[in-house]
Amino acid sequence: MYNPKHFKLDDLSAAQRLMREHPLALLIGPVQQNKDAVTHAPLILRPAGGAAAGVHDWCLEGHMARANPHQQWMTDGAELLAVFSGPDAYVSPGFYETPLNVPTWNYLTVHVSVRVERLDDAAFKDAVLKRLIAQHEPSYAAQWRGLPPDYQAKMLAAIVGFRLHVQSWEFKAKLSQNRAVGERERMRAQWAQGSADQQELAQWMSLLDL
Repeated sequence: MYNPKHFKLDDLSAAQRLMREHPLALLIGPVQQNKDAVTHAPLILRPAGGAAAGVHDWCLEGHMARANPHQQWMTDGAELLAVFSGPDAYVSPGFYETPLNVPTWNYLTVHVSVRVERLDDAAFKDAVLKRLIAQHEPSYAAQWRGLPPDYQAKMLAAIVGFRLHVQSWEFKAKLSQNRAVGERERMRAQWAQGSADQQELAQWMSLLDL
């Protein structure tokens, strides 16, 4: 992606925080006739391991519907791009010191290049679902465990599991780092009282000390 040096961050802990807070990723992979396929999937950060591990000590795990034709490109060794999108907001030129300015848009995103390990056994898929439940609705865990075994087996058979081994990652935080300190402070103060996305962007500006 286009990532000017003043927006590019090498802070892995911050990048992983964004991925945890916004786990729904775009999985982009090649299909036939030189076209790309895109699937939305919630992903979980996990420690890497096994013979298929990538060059980093963390990986991503998830699943998709077996009925989704894109699961056909979730084959061992396939290379994909996972794109995580954080909060975003319109930036008014009213924040700036002079009228000789134009609007822009601020946002955060993490791009992760990965290699696929397809894991279609029921135990792995059950573990992935339980980790997702633990992360997003722990109170549902007992209900899932209490469902009839044949129903659980049917649900697990309807999905395909995978582990994505990280080859490289890139973090872009476009938060007006190229603007004057006073302009950024004015933006942060106003956004702290704004929409949910604006408030989150203001929090990220403070978190990253921008």
